[in-house]
Amino acid sequence: MQRTQIYLPDDLRKKIDNYLALSGDSLAGFLRKAATERLKGERNRKEDLKNLADNFVGSSMKTDKEIQKWLDSVREERRLADEVREERLQKILKKALKKKG
Repeated sequence: MQRTQIYLPDDLRKKIDNYLALSGDSLAGFLRKAATERLKGERNRKEDLKNLADNFVGSSMKTDKEIQKWLDSVREERRLADEVREERLQKILKKALKKKG
């Protein structure tokens, strides 16, 4: 173990001392536990975010070929949607021109 010196704000130290009076823990033990829990929480948070990204983003796609197939289908859907919009716009323009003429 290594010895470490830290500075705590007075109000934080009072809260810790009050807790220690009830729990019977030592200050060093309390701070070791707090540091361990903090690091464990950070590690768990990073693992959770990685798992979320792995499971959500492209959840069913495991290979480059599957991802490319999905991208192609998205692009095709967008192309078709653009065609539908273009057809609707052309119909509206034709109607507008007929009304004028």
